[in-house]
Amino acid sequence: MNAFSAPAGSRHRALFYHQLSALLEAGLPLFTTLDQLARHPPAAELRHPAESILAGLRSGQTFTESFRALSGWAPEFDIALIQAGEHSGRLDQAFSVLARHHEAQAANWQIVAQEAAYPMLVLHVAVFIVPLPLFVRTGSVSQYLIQSVGTLLVGYLVVAFVMWATRPSRPETWRGWVERILVRVPILGAARSDLALARLAGSLEALLSAGVLVTEAWPMAARASGSNLMERTIATWGEPLASGVTPSELVQSCGLFPVSFASAYASGEISGKLEEQLRRLARTHEEEGFRNLRLFSQWSPRVFYGLVSIWIAFQILALAGGYVSTLNELLGE
Repeated sequence: MNAFSAPAGSRHRALFYHQLSALLEAGLPLFTTLDQLARHPPAAELRHPAESILAGLRSGQTFTESFRALSGWAPEFDIALIQAGEHSGRLDQAFSVLARHHEAQAANWQIVAQEAAYPMLVLHVAVFIVPLPLFVRTGSVSQYLIQSVGTLLVGYLVVAFVMWATRPSRPETWRGWVERILVRVPILGAARSDLALARLAGSLEALLSAGVLVTEAWPMAARASGSNLMERTIATWGEPLASGVTPSELVQSCGLFPVSFASAYASGEISGKLEEQLRRLARTHEEEGFRNLRLFSQWSPRVFYGLVSIWIAFQILALAGGYVSTLNELLGE
């Protein structure tokens, strides 16, 4: 799953899952439910997913396989919960959880976008202000456009590249390389880590509640987390788990999880309330992840604008100094 999926996608998925949950809870058979959604989708964009899933079921695929065949429409987190619901016979509850998850995600992304609007406006204005002193000295319109519009285009290309590079369809080694870079970005790296932990805990809770064996649930939850590093680390746990090592011991010793996460998981494992602890961890890390995203979206343009302001001040002083020197030379003559 892409950590930075679009709010519109989350809203559409929330609508889709809410309708599925409501119709299944009303007692409609699964095929009838999907046929109803294909004929009367809550949004035009949802007609294709309903038709594709229905076609997959008719061809003999499981419900999970039909969702996975949607070419990236359903994130790994969704597929993990759907698989848990199919395994336990509680698909309606799985869809209800997914609907709430995507509604919350869409709301959080909307807040991030609203709070980032003004700083991003300031950032765009700053990009056009930076080359002004040089434009005043040289009068070159082409050079000014290259340094202003060209800078914006480079920025857009970088953002598009990061979004493309972090998609789940990219090669594993490539995603791992990009993740190692992004995790070192202040605030943004913490946001990505928290959101990955939230998805891991949420999908793990659903899988364990559905009766999936812990040796199978952890690798599935790791794939749902969207973190390549987490997925590769947990993939090595098969042998230790089979030999009797508990997941809490591996969580504490691998160095990948925060102390608070490892402690909560261990206490849940000992007390028999692991699902409850995982729900709390999922909620806590999701809130913290979006809080850090909002913080990053607010302050990164402001820091850039501050640096630009300092640079412009030095340029103005240098320009004024040049005029003073020229004036002194003329007066001296």
